[in-house]
Amino acid sequence: MGLFKGMKQTKERQKAKSFYDSSATLPPGSRETRKLRSVLGNRITAFIDLTFIDGAKRTEAYLEAAEAALAQGKSPPEKPAVACYREVKTVGGAVWVYLPQSYCDQYFSLGSKYQQSAITPAAVLEVSSTLAQEISESLMLDHPIAPLQFLANDNASADTQDAGESEQD
Repeated sequence: MGLFKGMKQTKERQKAKSFYDSSATLPPGSRETRKLRSVLGNRITAFIDLTFIDGAKRTEAYLEAAEAALAQGKSPPEKPAVACYREVKTVGGAVWVYLPQSYCDQYFSLGSKYQQSAITPAAVLEVSSTLAQEISESLMLDHPIAPLQFLANDNASADTQDAGESEQD
């Protein structure tokens, strides 16, 4: 049974990569092209959000495990890595999504640095925005992707709260 599941995942991953790769070659202007690129943009946004969160969570677990290993005199575990395929939940069910490894690594690293407070939320959003623009242009998306909106919303509410507190002082 496990063998067939692996084969199915491999096919789904190939389909995800093909979907990503075909976006730039779709005929421009057609309604179907706009629809497919919109779907791809939404899936990639979800992929990026999950990769960023995964980077933060796995970094936290790694740091705890490394600290425990060091305390016991053992060698630290391997640093976490990220795959360029991820299963993303959509309205129609879970689908596999592909993003080139270089982008995956950068978003994973952003999550890791954010978790370690090595980068500010504003800097995360700036770098994320630049990467998202690159991806949007390479896929010729009609609407640029806007990942990490949850962080932007948190950052904006924190700024608003800080401004309200400084007015009270």
